[in-house]
Amino acid sequence: MASIAYVTDRKMIDFHRINGNHSINFWRLSSSKRFSSFHSGDYLFFLAKQTTKEKNKEKGIVGYGKFISSKSMSLNQMWNQYEVLNGYATKQELKEAISKVSKQHVVPKSMNCLLLSDVVFFQAPVYLSEIGIQISNSLESFIYLDKYGVEATTQILHKANEVGIDSWQFAMDSTLKEDVFSQDLIQHTIAKQIYQFFDPQKKQPKVFNRLLSENEELEFVKGGKQVLINRRTYELIFSLESTSKIKDPQVFELIGRIFALHRNLKDHHELKGLPIQYRVLSDQLLPDLIVDSCSKMGINVEITK
Repeated sequence: MASIAYVTDRKMIDFHRINGNHSINFWRLSSSKRFSSFHSGDYLFFLAKQTTKEKNKEKGIVGYGKFISSKSMSLNQMWNQYEVLNGYATKQELKEAISKVSKQHVVPKSMNCLLLSDVVFFQAPVYLSEIGIQISNSLESFIYLDKYGVEATTQILHKANEVGIDSWQFAMDSTLKEDVFSQDLIQHTIAKQIYQFFDPQKKQPKVFNRLLSENEELEFVKGGKQVLINRRTYELIFSLESTSKIKDPQVFELIGRIFALHRNLKDHHELKGLPIQYRVLSDQLLPDLIVDSCSKMGINVEITK
């Protein structure tokens, strides 16, 4: 998983906040510095201009969204698909904003568009210096927060929890919960631990499509498609799928990874007392010895055929 802090125009962010936009099109020039690693579920924090501390002119983080997907779009395509979710009230205002950030002061043929969901704004800016991160005041693009340590995102979410959700957004959006930052902190911590043991680049198990359609509480663990999580119960769901007979070593490898993950999650200070459950789906019958071993470790095994 990765987290990015991106320098953003405060007026555009305020437009999204005032209009209660929960999903947004975060556009950037196609010529901008490329992302080397940024995947679905990763966090993009809004490092906004016009929030600077007077003494050192430090920019502040005013919110974040979760990355869904990206694609190149023309101005017309952007407006036709997203309209005010681009951050401006009219197509003309959007055009002027794009021209302003372009070196040639013209609208490029295409823009790099990042679709963000679950957008949340803070009641007050969070400054990176408050968590020991110093960045140049002249930064005009973005930084990877992970390069400052794996706990950087966790610390920002803690600070966000202290300052709270923007009161206007909270009043506008009835789906927002007061503990949104705590919940995101838990999900982020779980995801970080999972991808120490599981490859986030592996293909999604086919059975997950059915589960997702049957249960609205399920979603992919952020950063990959190898594990599902129940948002309410914190059950983690894994899958054993094979075109041929599943061999015992394959099963033991998965169970071993889950058991190692279980130990890490149980001992993690952010997750103390959280009743995390584990379920393994298999499209083939497994030996009784393996099923019994899983049961003793608190891992439920379910045959999907």
